[in-house]
This record gives sequence, structure tokens and C-alpha cells, in this order.
Amino acid sequence: MQEEKNKVLTIVSNNLIKTKKEKVLKKIKEFFLSNVFVRPKVIICWTIVAIGVLTVALLLTGCNAGYQNLFSDVGPAWSPDGSKIAFIEPTYYNQGSNWGVIWVMGADGTNKVKLTDNTEKLNSPAWSPDGTKIVFGGPVNKGDIWVMNADGSNRINLTNSAANDYSPTWSPDGSKIAFNNNYEIWVMNSDGSDQTKIGGDGSPAWSPDSSKIAFSSMNNRSSYEIWVMNSDGSNKVKFNNNAAYYGAFSPMWSPDGSKITFGAAYASNGDIWVMDADGSNQINLTNKSGDYWGNAWSPDGSKIAFGLRPVNNMNIWVMNTDGSNQINLTNKPGDYWEPSWSPDGSKIAFVSAGAKEKFDIWVMNTDGSNQINLTGN
Repeated sequence: MQEEKNKVLTIVSNNLIKTKKEKVLKKIKEFFLSNVFVRPKVIICWTIVAIGVLTVALLLTGCNAGYQNLFSDVGPAWSPDGSKIAFIEPTYYNQGSNWGVIWVMGADGTNKVKLTDNTEKLNSPAWSPDGTKIVFGGPVNKGDIWVMNADGSNRINLTNSAANDYSPTWSPDGSKIAFNNNYEIWVMNSDGSDQTKIGGDGSPAWSPDSSKIAFSSMNNRSSYEIWVMNSDGSNKVKFNNNAAYYGAFSPMWSPDGSKITFGAAYASNGDIWVMDADGSNQINLTNKSGDYWGNAWSPDGSKIAFGLRPVNNMNIWVMNTDGSNQINLTNKPGDYWEPSWSPDGSKIAFVSAGAKEKFDIWVMNTDGSNQINLTGN
């Protein structure tokens, strides 16, 4: 999942930088076209000035401070009762990864509460199944797995590791936390005890009954494959070996545990596929060959939401679980991704860059109506 986030954030940021660069170059071109008889020395002087202006523009608007302003709010996570949403307000941007302050707000965007300090660089907040705690990773470059009460109190470092820990996920029964340590999957009790390396890499995805973990792992051809193992690390099985695509990533279990969706990569784009939980019956659901971002099952298992950029803009789509009735819910200029269903299945939260070139957390009805900006940067 994190690899997909990095890809999308890099694509969007590069597009924004390209736009600002083109504006500066246009001004430079207009100057020379309107001053065709300027002398060589003047041309040289103005060229030097133009290069300096372009450099400053890129640094200020695309390569440094601009990242902190543009990448405003990401990673919406619903509380189990659907009353709140946790998210990250980034204070640090590097190579497509967003780290920052953890906030919680009401599902309607009201009562925003900052749970961590402005100076901190944290990531991946995830609610415990009973809604009383939030687990997260950080700080950047030397991450540990932490847990705190849902109001931000009683913060505890669970791993305190010399390596970099990230991508924590609760088991559905709340007894365990899986996480990634230096590109290997570990599992521990929810209090941090009994930390065990179970192998594999990528972000771990628990089966609904907490008995198995699906993950994507890079093979020796530098492409990703989907694996499933028991939650103790035993019985590792590779589930995809399909010549129809180059690699697979981001496995997600259906609510009843009978199927797994995943993203499939081709040369420069991808689709969403589904397979039975034993790896059989692999089917391409989207067949759109665009930039794919994320897939999320509806709580009742009848729909799949996903982000896809078939041509220019990335939008939030929804479809039946057999791939039929694909509907573009956002269907407008901008970039929209990271769909997350509310626990009752009535809403979808998502991240939007929109026309403002800033990331915000939005929510909408599952038919795309009543789209509301909750963070409003």
C-alpha cells in the first residue's frame, strides 16, 4: 500500500512542479518574442536572470516549502463506530512519503483535535477494533510502532527498535499488531510483547478471521507477487503467477474472507484483479489500463471502491465485485484517491488534490452525491 502512495504522490507532485515550471518558461519565451532585436549581451544577462528565477520558483513552489503546503491532509481512517476520522497533516515530505501530525475529527469534519505535536513526523494511524486506541508509526527515518488512547493520552512505544518500523495493522480480533521492520513483516501482541519475525515484506493485510496475512513481496525480477501465510508465519504460499501482468501488490481481503483483490502492474499502468482466497480464478475486474490507486471492499462485500486514472485525472470509482457497473463517482478535474468506506457502508472518505493543488480529506455518499471537504485547506 505504501508503495502505491509513494507512486501517486510522486506523480501528482511532478505534475504540479511541471505546471509551475511551464508558467515560468512561458514568461521567458514571451519576453524574447517581444524583444527580437535585443543585443547579445542583453540576451545573456536576461538568460541568467531567467535561470535564477526558474530555480527559485521551483524551490519555493515545488521542491521544498511547497510540498508542506500542497500535501495538506492524507490517510483518512474511520473509527470502528463511524463517528470519527483520523488523518495525517504532513509536516515532512520526502520521496513521496507523508509524515506529520495525527488529528482526529468528527465524521462531519467538526471537532478537530490534534493528538500529536507539531514537531513530530508520524504516519499510518490505525484504530483498534474496539475504537479505544490508535496505533501509528514514527518518527520518520527512525520509526517505531506506538500506541495511544483515542484521545492522544497514554502514548507507549511498543517496539523501540534499532531498525525502522512502519505500516502497523491490528488483527481484526484486536489481539495482535502486524508491522514492517526493515522490509520484513513482524507480529506482536497488542501490548508489544512477543515480537516475532514471520517473514515476507510489503504492508501486511489480515484475513477477517485473523488467521492469515496476505502481503506483496518483490521477487528476483524486481516485480511484486502476492503471498499468503498463517499469522504465525507458517505455510507461505505464492498466489499469483500470471503472465497477463508484470507484478501484483496491495492485497485486500473481502469481508467474508473468500476472495482477495489486488493491483496488477503492466509496463506503466495497472488494473484491479480478484482471486479466490486459495489463489485460483484470477479475474481482471477493471480492464482500463490506467494509473491504479487502492481498492477497498464495502463492509457488506457487495462493492469495491478504487482510484483510477485511465487518461488524465485520477478519480474515485465503484463497481460490483464481479467488475460490472463501473461508475466514476468524482468525475471531475483533479486527483482523487485513497477511498475508505464508513463502517455502515453509507459514505466514502477520500483524499482530493482537486483544482486547488492541495490535499484535503473529503467524504461523499456511496453514489457520489453530497461531496464535502472536511478539512478545507
